[in-house]
Amino acid sequence: MNNTDTKIIKVCGKNIDNFFQNIITNDINKLNENNPLYTAMLSPQGKYLYDFIILKEKDFFLLEVNSNRVNYFIDEVKKYDIRKEISLELKGNYKTKVIIKENLTKKYYEKINKIRVYREENFSLFLDPRAKDFLYRFWFYCEPRNLINLDFSEKKEVEQKRISKKIPNSNSDLIYNKSFILNYNFETINAISFNKGCYVGQENTARQKFRGTQKYFLQSIKFISGSIPKLNEDIFVEGIKVGTMKSRCNDIALCLMRKDLKKTKDKLLKTDNNCILKIL
Repeated sequence: MNNTDTKIIKVCGKNIDNFFQNIITNDINKLNENNPLYTAMLSPQGKYLYDFIILKEKDFFLLEVNSNRVNYFIDEVKKYDIRKEISLELKGNYKTKVIIKENLTKKYYEKINKIRVYREENFSLFLDPRAKDFLYRFWFYCEPRNLINLDFSEKKEVEQKRISKKIPNSNSDLIYNKSFILNYNFETINAISFNKGCYVGQENTARQKFRGTQKYFLQSIKFISGSIPKLNEDIFVEGIKVGTMKSRCNDIALCLMRKDLKKTKDKLLKTDNNCILKIL
């Protein structure tokens, strides 16, 4: 998902836990009021459609979804609500702000260190469930001005850390209804359960996992010199495709690399367009 260009949806209804268990990649049983969940929705063929964060309140869910596809996401969820028991409300006044973990002030770090989700009247605070050393997320339920004295992280600072931790931005790195999420580290960023049973797209995802058919993985790279490839441009070394360029920040980027290139980690690669890069 995108880090802050997101919208929040309130979901209410009968048996919403069971409803989402059948359509998301993660295990809804891990979700509670003190444990947010990161997950995805797939096509029946196992291809990426949406990813989002779920926060559980007493009798409803809050879902954080990429802004540019939020209406499509709502329509997709409604397709599975055959009995019309689920309501989805887009909360236009809710805003997301983030702080990289090491920059959170002592006051709020002590609060969040005791419980996984800290709530006040105007906001909720929790650790981004994709990685334990990444971000703290603030969901504001009104304008954040004058509520708390915090320096929220700049986009470039967040992107630098995201890329170094090999976390994809689904807006730019994945292709809707085409990408397979195991290629994009969704297992290592806590988005998939292989023990929960069936869900939409589960069969193909499990096959890739247990038969070892995954050919590519998302890797951090650093550019040493030369012309940097554009987003989604294929990278060739001696005429052989070794990867595809993904999101970038300054001189580091994510690249969808061939799995057998793990052996070249910490070595330099000279691409056919005279770019020298290093696999981190």
